[in-house]
Amino acid sequence: MQRYRFVLAPRWLLLTLAGLVVMVVCVLLSQWQWDRAVQRAAANEVIEQSRVAVPIEEVLPAGEPLDDEDRWTLVEATGVYDTEHEIVLRAQTNNSLNGFEIVTPLVLADGTAILVDRGFVASESTGHVPEYPAAPAGEVTVTARVYESEPEGGSVAEVDGHLESRRLSLEMFADHYDYELRSAWVADIEPAEGFTALETPSFKDWQNYSYAVQWALFAAMVPVGWVVLARRERRDLDAADAAGDDRMETASGEEPEAAASSEAVNPRT
Repeated sequence: MQRYRFVLAPRWLLLTLAGLVVMVVCVLLSQWQWDRAVQRAAANEVIEQSRVAVPIEEVLPAGEPLDDEDRWTLVEATGVYDTEHEIVLRAQTNNSLNGFEIVTPLVLADGTAILVDRGFVASESTGHVPEYPAAPAGEVTVTARVYESEPEGGSVAEVDGHLESRRLSLEMFADHYDYELRSAWVADIEPAEGFTALETPSFKDWQNYSYAVQWALFAAMVPVGWVVLARRERRDLDAADAAGDDRMETASGEEPEAAASSEAVNPRT
């Protein structure tokens, strides 16, 4: 170990500290990606296994937040559409098409409501909302998939008797209704003719697993790189020491020859 005491020099201590920081960051990123992969895999499993709708009260009871495990499940809700407070979501994409989503509150028996995304209509490149089917009158039963509220962003505008926004955020719309909204929104999986159902969510969990492994490999490469640099510097120091010894031996070997030459030139000695 004495041969590697140079790693205690300030330059090497700074290099070691920087390497430790990089390694910790890589480990944290690896763990983050792994957790995301697990969450996405769980979401895919819920989507695949949710084939029978359950009553909305089992998943989204009034006044209760959405449980993470209940996202993407299928629910069945019965109520009356409030067509006077319809929402048009602009700048939406569905199956690689640009267009609009039409969201209508469904007022339930207890007086609360759930926002129902009734479907997607493709844009006609006119800048205006195209014609879409009106919500049915009277009591209806909807089978839909549960989505969590989107983050707030942008604004809500009142246009031609309906609300318009780019995000379906419950916080953004709560003040526009006289009734309480359930803590998530749902998308009709069997929309009326003239609508296209939202594409079924599918999460690429394998990508996150791949990223997690990559970050773990980066973390593992840090100590390996440190060892390689240390051994390289040790070789350079050994080479420098060997070169110095050769010069000393050469210098000491030349002194007797120089003295003999001096005697030969000066006969008086």
